[in-house]
Amino acid sequence: MTKATAPKKVADAVNAEEIISNTSKIADSTREFVKRSAASAKERSDSIYDNSTKLNSGLEKALNRAVTGYVGFLGNLAEAAHANVTHVLTTTEKLAAAKTLSEAAQIQADFVRENTSANVERVRDAVNSTREVVMEGVEAVRENASKAWPYGKKAA
Repeated sequence: MTKATAPKKVADAVNAEEIISNTSKIADSTREFVKRSAASAKERSDSIYDNSTKLNSGLEKALNRAVTGYVGFLGNLAEAAHANVTHVLTTTEKLAAAKTLSEAAQIQADFVRENTSANVERVRDAVNSTREVVMEGVEAVRENASKAWPYGKKAA
C-alpha cells in the first residue's frame, strides 16, 4: 500500500508544480496584457485630448473671425445709415433752395438715382463681405475637424 501511495504523491507534487508554473505564466501574460492595454488607452486618450484642443483652437479662430465680420457689418450698417441721412438732409437743403418746380423735380430725380446706386453698392459689399466670412469660417471648421479627427483616412 505504501508503494502505491508514494508514486501518486510524487505525481501530485509534479502536477502541482506544473499548475503553479502555468498559473504564474498566465498571471505574467495577463499583467503584460493589462500594461499594454493601459498604455494603448493612455495614448488614445492623449491623442483625443490633443485633437480636441486643435479643434477648439480652430473653432475659436473661426468664431473670432465671424464676430469680427459681424462687428464690421454693424459698422458698415451704421456708416450707410449716416450716409443716407446726410444725403437726405443735403437734398432737403437743395430742394428748399430750388426756384422752380422743374429744378425741384430734377433734384429729386438725382437724389433717387444717387441714393439707389449707393445703396445697391452697399448691399453688394455687405453680401460679399458676409460670404467671405462664412466661407472662411466653414473652411476653418472643416480643416480643423479633419485635423482633429483623422479617422477614416488611409495610413500613409
